[in-house]
Amino acid sequence: MKKALLLSTLLFAGAANADFLGVTAEAGAFSPDVSDAKYATHGNVSSPMDLDGKTGAYFGIALDHPIPLIPNIRLQHVSLKADGSMGSAPAKLDLSNTDYTLYYRFLDGLFWLDFDAGVSLRKIDGSATISGSKHDLSDTQPLGYASAFVTLPGTSLSFGGEVKAGGYGGTSITDTTLKVKYETPFFVGLEGGYRAISMDLNDIDNRDVKADFKGAFIGAFVHF
Repeated sequence: MKKALLLSTLLFAGAANADFLGVTAEAGAFSPDVSDAKYATHGNVSSPMDLDGKTGAYFGIALDHPIPLIPNIRLQHVSLKADGSMGSAPAKLDLSNTDYTLYYRFLDGLFWLDFDAGVSLRKIDGSATISGSKHDLSDTQPLGYASAFVTLPGTSLSFGGEVKAGGYGGTSITDTTLKVKYETPFFVGLEGGYRAISMDLNDIDNRDVKADFKGAFIGAFVHF
């Protein structure tokens, strides 16, 4: 009984000193340029695509908790669409995707630093349309994830970035974000920065697709 009471006391003390459940939600607009775009039926020589990126939405939500060993959860979605041509044929490309991330928070405000790391699964749910013929592009790829931010002492301004990279089966994906955030005293904040997404997809629904989406984004977030 004494051991159980001691264990309960220690657990309660740890929970009392840990953060309670935290929620962060974000949404905004991403306006990328598209470069180095190529497309082919798997096994054939890729043809270059001349594409213009379209401004699309992004959103995400993260849940942080104080329970040891159990990872935190983050969901993010971004719309990646472009249109133009492939040779003389009109073309459209959609590489919109959703990331499901499990991560640990290794630093949470210590010396004004935040650092997270974990793993993501990227679910690609898009398509390629050439001369009016649409081909679905659907795949799931594993990525490593890391995020680091520093808050300027005495302010509500922070800056940093996050990186996701990985892939298997000949596919390679890198996704790098540089971000500046300002949080008001009312749990609402503004964010903006630059994002570069490179996707080299091998044999995705019998298609080989490559494209780089790079550009600025701006949005808002709530954190409580």
